[in-house]
Amino acid sequence: MKLSVVSSPRRRLLPGAGPAFTLIELLVSVTFLVILMLVVTQVIGIVQRSWVRANSRVSQFREARQAFDTLSRTLSQATLNNYWDNEFDSLGTDAAGQQINLAKDYFRQSELQFVCGPTGTVIPSAAGSSQNYPGHAVFFQAPLGTASLVSTASSSGTAGQPVNTENMVNLLCGRGYFVEWGSDASFRPAFLEQLNNAVPVRNRLRLMEYSPTAEKNRIYDTLLRPITAHSKEWYQDVLTTGVQSTQETAQTRAFTRPIAENIIALVISPQLEVTGNTKVLPYIIAPNYIYDSTLMLNPGASLVENSPQGTQHLLPPLLKVSMVALDERSGEFLSRTENSQMRTQLLQSIAGKLQNAASLAEELDGVDGKAGTLVQLLLDQKLNYRVFSTTIALKQARWSF
Repeated sequence: MKLSVVSSPRRRLLPGAGPAFTLIELLVSVTFLVILMLVVTQVIGIVQRSWVRANSRVSQFREARQAFDTLSRTLSQATLNNYWDNEFDSLGTDAAGQQINLAKDYFRQSELQFVCGPTGTVIPSAAGSSQNYPGHAVFFQAPLGTASLVSTASSSGTAGQPVNTENMVNLLCGRGYFVEWGSDASFRPAFLEQLNNAVPVRNRLRLMEYSPTAEKNRIYDTLLRPITAHSKEWYQDVLTTGVQSTQETAQTRAFTRPIAENIIALVISPQLEVTGNTKVLPYIIAPNYIYDSTLMLNPGASLVENSPQGTQHLLPPLLKVSMVALDERSGEFLSRTENSQMRTQLLQSIAGKLQNAASLAEELDGVDGKAGTLVQLLLDQKLNYRVFSTTIALKQARWSF
C-alpha cells in the first residue's frame, strides 16, 4: 500500500529571494493600514480643531480681558475724599457787625462724585437710545495721574513743549466707562480713507473709556459748584469729546476712546459687605443699580443706618462688576445691515433686563441649572459670548466714616 503525501501550496520564490507575501495578504495589510491612517487622521483633525477653537477663544477675548482688568484696577482707586464739616446756627452779629455762629452739628461733605447706573440715566444725552447704549455706565474720580504730555500754555511761549510728569502720578482725574454702539469712522487710521473704501467702516459695540487729563478735570469748575446742585454735569462732554484720528494731536487729546470691541453689556452693582448678616440684602443701597454719592437716598433704596445723610458722600464698599463680551464672528454678525432690526431688539431687551439688582443672578448667572435670561437672549441668536465678573472692594470707601 502506497502512501501519498499531499503537500501544501508553496510560495514561488524568485531566484535569490526570500519568502514573499501573497496578493491576499498584501490587500489585507493595505486595508488595515488605510483604516489606521483614517483613524489617525480623524484624531489629528479633532485635536487640531479643538486647539484652534481654544486658541481662537483665548485670542478673541484677550482684548476684553485686558479691558476688564483695566476697568477693575481703575475702579478700585475711586475716591471721594470725604470729610466732616460744621453745621452752624446764626446768633446774630456782634458790635463790629461780624456774624456770630454757633456750631451745633457735624455733617459729611465731599467735593467729588461717584455715580453709576443704566447709561441713559447716568448720561442724560443718551436717554432714549438703549439700542446704542446698552448696559450701565460709571463715572468717578481717582488719583490716576493722567496729565497732558505737552504744555498748552501759550502766554509763556512754551506751548507744545514736553512736560515733566514724573512727580504727577497722583493727580486727581475723572474717569468713566460705558458701552456704545457705533462705527470706527472717526478714529480709524487716515490712510484707510485713501484706499477707496477697500476697507469698509466697522460698526461694533465697544467699551468706551472717558479719561480727561488732570488739568481738564471739570469737577472743580466754579460754574459747576456746588456739586450737589450740578450733579453729573462735570462729565457731560463724554459723548462730544470722542477721538478724531484726523484732528487729534498731543495738544488736542481726545477724552473718550474705545478700549475693547464686541462688548455687549457692562453691569455695575454697588453692594454692602453682609457676611454673616442674612437680614440685609447686599444690593440694598442701589436696588435699581443707580448710585449717586450726592444723594442721601438712591432710587428704590432704604436707609441702612440712622444717619440723616444716608449714603450721601459715601462710596459703596463693594462693586460687583460684570461684562459680557462677544467673539469677533458674533460681533460681525450683529453689525450686518440685514440684522439691524434683530440687533436693535436684542440690545433693547438687554437694557430692559438690567434694571433690578435683585434679578442679577437670575439674568446673568442663571438658576437651577438654567442659563440666565440675559445670556439666553445671546444663545437664541447663536452668539458666542463670555462673561467676566468680579467683586471690587473700593480702597477709599469709608462706610463707618
